[in-house]
Amino acid sequence: MKKSAFALCTLAAAMAPVWAQSSVTIYGILDAGVSRTTGLLGGDKTHVISGIMDGSRLGIRVNEDIGGGWRALAVLENRLEVDTGSNSNVPPSGQQVPDRWSKREIIFSPVSFTLPAQIPAPVAAQLIGGATGGLNGALQSALGTLGGRLAASAFGVNLGNARFWDRQAFVGLVTPAGAIMAGRQYTPAYEINATFDPLNTQSSLAAGQVAAVPAVIDIRQSNSVQYRIQTGGLTANFMAAAGEGSSSQGSFYGGMAQYKTGPFAIGLGYNTKKNELGQRSLRTQTLGLSMDVGPGKLSFLYNDVSDPNPSGLSALLGGLGDALNGQIIPGLRAQINAASNAAVPNSNLGTVLAAQINTSALVEQYKQAFVMDGQAMSIGYKLMTGPHTVYVAFNRFDDKTRFNADTDSYGAVYTYSLSKRTDFNVVMTHFNNKGLGQAAPGQAGFLGGFTAKAGEDSNNFAVGMRHRF
Repeated sequence: MKKSAFALCTLAAAMAPVWAQSSVTIYGILDAGVSRTTGLLGGDKTHVISGIMDGSRLGIRVNEDIGGGWRALAVLENRLEVDTGSNSNVPPSGQQVPDRWSKREIIFSPVSFTLPAQIPAPVAAQLIGGATGGLNGALQSALGTLGGRLAASAFGVNLGNARFWDRQAFVGLVTPAGAIMAGRQYTPAYEINATFDPLNTQSSLAAGQVAAVPAVIDIRQSNSVQYRIQTGGLTANFMAAAGEGSSSQGSFYGGMAQYKTGPFAIGLGYNTKKNELGQRSLRTQTLGLSMDVGPGKLSFLYNDVSDPNPSGLSALLGGLGDALNGQIIPGLRAQINAASNAAVPNSNLGTVLAAQINTSALVEQYKQAFVMDGQAMSIGYKLMTGPHTVYVAFNRFDDKTRFNADTDSYGAVYTYSLSKRTDFNVVMTHFNNKGLGQAAPGQAGFLGGFTAKAGEDSNNFAVGMRHRF
């Protein structure tokens, strides 16, 4: 999950009752350092990165007073990578996909081939063995092809990004009755996540890192319209977005409300969308709480997540169906027919065995590898004293699907403020993967990807400097 502080600050400023003069402001964050991650395929990796605490960015913010309590505003915000100067990156694990998306024995149930009883047992065993081995090999090969397509399609966020104004791009009108904004914006439930995440989405210890691919929440929405109100300690909004012919997503709706009073704050958020076929897709229900405790702040965040029909999968599922019907099943039928006719003339037992392969069931099993049903929670404490800030947090993603891909993370982050704009940061995070959990820690500016194998733990140590302007 990426940090949305500037988005929230922009909107809060837009709703404030007292306005500064009309202005055009250029702002940004440059955040870079060195990160070391363990547990990756090919060994531990140390690299120079952009975005340890915050994703680096360059933005333009416009406020224009048009009188009578009305104001126009606009934001354009670019994603940039300080280490390379580009606006895209690749996870430390590269183009790897996790075991639960790539291993045939994890995804597919065995096909129980049978032959008529009159077929001699040795012949039947040989033919069934050939069909089983042939199908398994073909399915594994197909998964390799589909995994390559999956990696190339940037299944996640900030991968292969081609949008220059990827972070935000919207225009709005603030009125005495609220604000209306249109464009690419942060979603309502993500605002609650960004506010109540103990790390405020900073570093590899951020709440969303344990369930980043596939993401438990939609961070931004293009083609969106938002209505927002702020009165006293209450802030609320409603957002709707159109798929507009997208090949990866349909319509989106969301809303949130948060209330702050003195040392206490509470927030509720809701996102839901349809996939490109019009089916109900990712839905996130969010609760956040925070309270001043002693010299610091205690925060709690909870997300209930379900995605029965993941967006952007129709091409992959169609590709598997086409491979089964057009290549795999006909190939097995011809191969087994040749072997069976040699043993039992004119038996054509390959046709009998091939008819027992249920294409729809296999495609559905592959789809289930991407379905989400689980809960994500975080609890942590932030302590500030002079130039020193210390965060400690525990995060958990509890996967309720049959794959049981659970991940916990915990650790500490230290920030030393060299000035109001510049700070030095140290991050120490441990990822504990259980079952088919395979998440690797990234940072605020990028995803970590996956560990070498399911259940493999990972550690991250990072040091860097962040400058805001």
